[in-house]
Amino acid sequence: MQADADDLGFGNPLFASAMSPGGDGADLNPVYSPATGGGGGSRSAVGLRRLGFLPPSAIGAGMQQHAPEDTAGLGGQESGDWMEDDASEQPPMASLVGTGSSPASIAAAGLGSRERPEEEEFARVLGAVMHGEADAAEAVREYAAVCRMRAAALRELASSQLQRAARYMSLKEQAEELEGEAATWQLLWFLHGLPRRDFPGGSGGGFVDGAGFSKTVRQRASDLLFADAELNRCARTVAWLEFLAGEALDSEHQAPLASSDGVWADTRRRLDAAAAARGFAGREAVALVTELDPDAPTRQHKALQADDAKDEERLAARLFRLLRAGRMTEARQLCEAVGQPWRAASLGGGGAQGPLPLGAAAEEADMMDPAGEQAQDLAAEVEGGGVLLRALWRWSCFQLAERAGAAAEAAGSGLYEAALYGALSCHVARVLPVCSSWEDSCWAYLRCWLDASVDSALARQQQDAAGSEGEGDGLLAADALAAAAGGAGGALQDGLAVVHGAWPISRVRDSLPPTFEEALRAATNSRQAAAAAAGAAISAAAARYRHVQAALVLGQVQDLVCRSLVGWITQGTAAEEGAGADGVPACPPGLMRFGAHLALSLWALNIAEVAEGDAGAVYAQVHDTLQRVLQMYIFHLIDTGAHGLVPRYACHLRAGLRHTTYHIFFEQLLAQGSMEECRAAYSEASQWFAFWRSRGGGDVADGEAAIIADKAAQHSRFEVGGGPLLRAQSARWLCFAEDTAVAALRQANVLCREFALGGAGGIAAGSALLGEVMPAALGCPLDSFITGLEGIGDALVAAEAAELRAWALYFEYESEFAGWQQLYAAAVDALQQADQAAAAGTAAAAGDLAAAQQRLAELAQQTLPLLQAMLGFLEQRGFDSLVGAAPGTAAGVLLAELAVVVGPDAGPETAAEVQQGAAFAVFSSMEEQQGQAAALAAALTAAVGRLKVEAARQIAVAAGPAPEDMPGLVSVAVECGSPEALEAAALLLARALKGSLPMASGNQPEATVGPLLAANMDAPPAAAAALCRAICYPRLALKCAALREALAFMGHRGEEGKELAVLAAQDDLVCLFSAAELAELLQSERAAIVLQMRNREQEEQQQQQAGGESAGEEQARQEQQQAEGQAIDGEAAQGGTA
Repeated sequence: MQADADDLGFGNPLFASAMSPGGDGADLNPVYSPATGGGGGSRSAVGLRRLGFLPPSAIGAGMQQHAPEDTAGLGGQESGDWMEDDASEQPPMASLVGTGSSPASIAAAGLGSRERPEEEEFARVLGAVMHGEADAAEAVREYAAVCRMRAAALRELASSQLQRAARYMSLKEQAEELEGEAATWQLLWFLHGLPRRDFPGGSGGGFVDGAGFSKTVRQRASDLLFADAELNRCARTVAWLEFLAGEALDSEHQAPLASSDGVWADTRRRLDAAAAARGFAGREAVALVTELDPDAPTRQHKALQADDAKDEERLAARLFRLLRAGRMTEARQLCEAVGQPWRAASLGGGGAQGPLPLGAAAEEADMMDPAGEQAQDLAAEVEGGGVLLRALWRWSCFQLAERAGAAAEAAGSGLYEAALYGALSCHVARVLPVCSSWEDSCWAYLRCWLDASVDSALARQQQDAAGSEGEGDGLLAADALAAAAGGAGGALQDGLAVVHGAWPISRVRDSLPPTFEEALRAATNSRQAAAAAAGAAISAAAARYRHVQAALVLGQVQDLVCRSLVGWITQGTAAEEGAGADGVPACPPGLMRFGAHLALSLWALNIAEVAEGDAGAVYAQVHDTLQRVLQMYIFHLIDTGAHGLVPRYACHLRAGLRHTTYHIFFEQLLAQGSMEECRAAYSEASQWFAFWRSRGGGDVADGEAAIIADKAAQHSRFEVGGGPLLRAQSARWLCFAEDTAVAALRQANVLCREFALGGAGGIAAGSALLGEVMPAALGCPLDSFITGLEGIGDALVAAEAAELRAWALYFEYESEFAGWQQLYAAAVDALQQADQAAAAGTAAAAGDLAAAQQRLAELAQQTLPLLQAMLGFLEQRGFDSLVGAAPGTAAGVLLAELAVVVGPDAGPETAAEVQQGAAFAVFSSMEEQQGQAAALAAALTAAVGRLKVEAARQIAVAAGPAPEDMPGLVSVAVECGSPEALEAAALLLARALKGSLPMASGNQPEATVGPLLAANMDAPPAAAAALCRAICYPRLALKCAALREALAFMGHRGEEGKELAVLAAQDDLVCLFSAAELAELLQSERAAIVLQMRNREQEEQQQQQAGGESAGEEQARQEQQQAEGQAIDGEAAQGGTA
């Protein structure tokens, strides 16, 4: 796969190409390098804890009995019955966002039957992006909308669970986590969704007609945000924070303020009452202001009446929240509505939209009429000095904040008024006391830092433009202010400095961090300190999302991905979620979903970058880690049953990870899913992969689903867990589509060859494969499938189809024989019990004996067709249709290898699960493996030495413990240099499997190796065919002999199958029998003949009792039977000699 990846070149990793410019990535952290399969046992079947292999499981649970009708499949089916013709053009439409989808429809509460409906909605948004209906920036906003609306639904649900405290707290925590995620998606959009440099500051409005290219202060401030990357990033962050505040403001219901709430009517009435009483109105009246102008409370250091003071505080709090949300226009309108136009004027020193509108406020400001407000602003700035007016207004707000703050410290009220003017004057110390969240603290620091930085830059521009001109141009001359200040310090000295261009003043500059990064860090530290002082605990989810937000703001993608994100997901949160099944802390599902979609968004928005000079291993590690994060989320979807969502995410994995992920997915479906679930999973994968390839998506290959299915089926042949039945089940993945029909045929033939050598367990697996798995997966009878392949016009495929037909017959006979054995054993047992009852003289004995004999007679009639069919298979040499071509020859070169992995055959003592095909027979220890391997190698080597000299020279034998992925087994390999040597080696291995291969040495000449059961075979077709013929032909012949003996025992008087001994003695078959097999065959034949003679005698006795016969005829008949018996013994002896 590395070679394929290297050919793709350097591109967008969203399309899953190999992204490391540094080559093979040898320096990467191996923890995150792509999995290559392999060793080690799995600790758990849970997605994130897997190492690539599921533990053994019961395979039968996923199999469905299938009784197909002959209406589908390749044989006689219409073209395209398996899959729609245009499946490669479009993904499943049900998974795409429909036209006109809205965030409300996406995140509707309770959508779907799954516990987390937001996962389906995120997948729909991703599907829309892949389909071209939305871009990455729109997807990010949709993700935020899904989270917000799902959080609202959870909060509404929580409100109905107040009586259940645990449930209420859980729902509330989930809602808070989703709100934090929504804020993070919104931040990502503000930072990267609009790459234009004029966002979020706008253009500053249009140029005024007739003024040339003269710019207002706001236009020049917008230019600064456009040109300076750090200022632009800070402005985007502030715009995001103000957007969040605006959303919160809109979602809350606030009592409206009355038109008189800004008028100090109660204070006025109290003053009037005091005047009427000629000053004797009590101690409270003495503490009240005596004048009602706006500056009276600070000038007189007296308070307003209590109700007016509360109204004033409530108004200031409302104004601060509007300013916090960037809604200066609404704040000024509110001041005028409650009767405080003077306050509206004090807020408007920076213009109708504020000193530096961002985001939506900037767009609104840009729409001002150049001939109206824009022209008035420009005229006022030209007349009075734009930067100076702005600086003096800031200085005035600073003084107001200081006085309000001092009054608040003394009286305990007025904090919001101090924070309001503190925010307008970059006075962060006066803003922080009213900050109640991390977002508020960040806004306070970043807004003040941004405004101060812009003001400093504007002042430098003004000084550079002024050059050697006078310093005091403006409304107030510097010398006039100096004369008024005299020798005093404090505010007047600061004002004098401001006039000379020293805004921000030193007190403002000293309170702010020097850089944007330090400002963000200071905000975080101050909030943590405030939370600690208040004893408020910050949840782990909130802390995580704040960390992500800070990393995105600062552009620290590498640290976020390679340390924080992957650490959270792989290590989980033990304190919150508890531990997984293997003792490892579980990861919150929402965090996995967020991490996966963050990875996709980082790729799509081209954010996953690293510092210059780190474009090799570090770059590769970032993208490799993102791939792993996405893979972990796919594992979560698999484990939670969201199988329909898996392929659209798998499209974005690299080929290696995609194949590994689907291998695990398919194994889990085999263990837990039904056939229809498997078919649906394959169909979804096939359609999505074909669609994504048609869109030019990365390294998705043509026929990607078929490639994955073939790898999954092939991989199952080299695993021990699950036994032969799991291999049979794995073949289903090649049966779901027409384009994998030939691969399914070949895989079935390979498996049948191995199953035929695997004893009773292999027979059970072969019968399940051809009788249940393939018909159910194909949706048609196996015979229709074979017929369809025979008719496609390919000679090789036709030959392979003929082989599969032969295997179908063979395993059908084996299955029928196994069923017959059970019936026969039950019938014989019933007969024996009836005989015992008759001997005991039981009253019902005669009837039971007659019934048992009748049962045997009926079974005999049912046995005859099976015997005739099996004999016919032998006579026609059914296994001669096995595909096999002799390999080419070359002098002195070993051309082919016959390799077999074997385990012990315990005969009747074999474990039940092994006989049923659910497990392989394995050796109990490594010492036993090594001893068996050494004995097998020695015995084969000795047997090779007894062959012809030329054949012996062309055979080399090696044996040892099997590879780690097949523990407890022995691998034997025989290398051959000619077709003759290959066939001889196959016969020797067949003798070893049967247990008839003599040991190389020892005191007991009759000692043999084995018997053994084959678990895997890798051999050329000719050798595999020879080995299967040597095992299966004698096995069938012995079963035929057993049927003949049973027929005779059941009283059948016919001689069906009497040609068996002669058939077995033929040259091409007799060489396949071992000595023990020939002895067993002859013994069964002798028993059958003896029983047949007994049956004839009984018949004659019955006839004599009925009518009688002459003594001469009886003697002649006996002599004839004796002669026939001698003739049969002679023929059998000839076969044994051969």
